Amino acid sequence: MQTDGADATDPVPDLVLDAAAVLHVSGQSTGMTLAAVDRMNGGLGSTGTLVPTWASLQLVGPAGAVRVAAGSPTGVNMRRVAATMAVVDRAQDGPLDPDQVRGELASARALPISNTLVFSGACATGAGALAVIFGAQHPAVVLVAALSAALGGLARRGVGRLHGEALTQAFVAALIAGLVGVVADRLHVDDATGLVVLCPAMVLVPGPHILNGALDLLSLRVSLGVARLGYAALVLTAVAGGLILGLAAGGLGIAVGQSGAPVPFGVDVLAAGVAAGSYPIFFSMPYRMIVWPVVVGMLVHAAHWWALVAWHVDLAAAAFVSALIAGALLVPISHHLRIPFAAIGFASVVALVPGVYVFRMLSGLVRFAYAPTPDLLTALASDGAVAALVVAGLASGLALPMHAYAVATANRVTRV
Repeated sequence: MQTDGADATDPVPDLVLDAAAVLHVSGQSTGMTLAAVDRMNGGLGSTGTLVPTWASLQLVGPAGAVRVAAGSPTGVNMRRVAATMAVVDRAQDGPLDPDQVRGELASARALPISNTLVFSGACATGAGALAVIFGAQHPAVVLVAALSAALGGLARRGVGRLHGEALTQAFVAALIAGLVGVVADRLHVDDATGLVVLCPAMVLVPGPHILNGALDLLSLRVSLGVARLGYAALVLTAVAGGLILGLAAGGLGIAVGQSGAPVPFGVDVLAAGVAAGSYPIFFSMPYRMIVWPVVVGMLVHAAHWWALVAWHVDLAAAAFVSALIAGALLVPISHHLRIPFAAIGFASVVALVPGVYVFRMLSGLVRFAYAPTPDLLTALASDGAVAALVVAGLASGLALPMHAYAVATANRVTRV
């Protein structure tokens, strides 16, 4: 942390900036981080203004002092966010004790990520549930997809212990998924180059970063929003690169233009609940809070199923309506529990994310570069269009309730 300007020796603004830094790098939305800073200012008797960027946070004091904390929002740890927000909440009850705040923030920053074996197991259940949702017709497909994702989860944690950053972790896990797909193809497992490789890759999709980026853009924090979305695009590229390279080792490619079998309503909703319960573990959510994304995820997926099957709504419209329902339900829950809305929201709609279309499109682009055909061009264009429209629908549906809540809160504060 660096300090410049007048009043540079006052330690209280450093505590405010420290709290903001924990929230910023742990996945909290920018809007809630700014609100937390305002409340911390009130509790500690400070008046600093937070200026968030991708690579750092700046706290500008009234006397011209500028404090800078380095850190990029590449991770999601809801335990740290919840613990930090508990400190922020006490600012409503009166003045905060700086020494106590310092100790509690240090404890929050030290909270661990999810246990490695639990994390790996969640990768397995998440990928297996997605395979069911996407129409896996044989138990072997579900089991191999789950095993592949579990191995990828262990590899991600191993790379992390070697100080490998998120892009390397995603690439290695996707590479393993591709290699497992090659082995599954040699063993004649059905859908080896489809669901077996794509479902483990789906658990690598950086949904919270996409949603936080959309929230920043809606709030006209354009540079930060673009940076978040750019980072998400890099992760997706790393995942696609790992998949393609792993499959290429066996002379295979991702199946383009493939679709799964229809899934019965009850199976679809139960699998969505399993997937929604798996993703919070990726984001180190306190276990007692996992029930919320599970319940909401099952509800919105039921609505999505009915929209597609009974009312014959297109994929993008069904995704938007489902995400809008999830957002309306989860915005008050995320504020009450003081956890990142982007993480809990993404966990609830993860089964609707069109990662399959994204990866098939990228694979199709690679194949088109050296073997162009009209049919391949049509397939990859269709996959790309569907993916773009569904992602836009999900992001808009989740972000609009959060944005509306932020605007209403700001207006209420202004009137007071």
